[in-house]
Amino acid sequence: MSINPDDSHIAVGADFSRIFDPQDFLAMINIPDEALCVLRAHLILEEFLNLWSGKITDTEDLYAGIFISFKTKLVISRNLGLDQEIFTIMDKINEIRNRFSHRKGHVLERSMLDALKIKIDAVVPTSQMQKCEEFQLWASGTDQTGKPANITHTWGNADTRIRFLIAFVIFTLKITHWMQSEFTTRGIPFEIAAIPKHVEN
Repeated sequence: MSINPDDSHIAVGADFSRIFDPQDFLAMINIPDEALCVLRAHLILEEFLNLWSGKITDTEDLYAGIFISFKTKLVISRNLGLDQEIFTIMDKINEIRNRFSHRKGHVLERSMLDALKIKIDAVVPTSQMQKCEEFQLWASGTDQTGKPANITHTWGNADTRIRFLIAFVIFTLKITHWMQSEFTTRGIPFEIAAIPKHVEN
């Protein structure tokens, strides 16, 4: 499925634009490979860490000029005030990503996803987000023949890859809510903007 040019939805821009790139999430829906889906999610989480570290230290790119592993960025972010429960979930997703990297033939396990779902449902309760089993993941666009198409995924009817994606989408929204609240409390300026599709970011 590809993006429908007539879609009236809008993208998220400003400070969170590298996190909410619609092409990333569309690819995660379309890619049947679990490993590639997890890798995309991992890269998006790394953008959260970059944003948090940069804003807290008032640095455009805290990690410029040197390779820093995800785990190191995660620990630095925690030391800079990242919520412990968010840290724990990110660390778990990093562990999942590493299993795909180092174990040939590794697959997502339902028991692991169920445990992850429980943690994500419980984190950042002030966000008042739906629980994973209540959330619907909807995509609209065109199919391989160019005809309009849409699909709705729910936890109950999804395979393990889509279940991971549902949990991940909810997690990203909860992290965003938490970060906005923290930035506001700390007096750190930030922007999260709705960008019309015809306007360049």
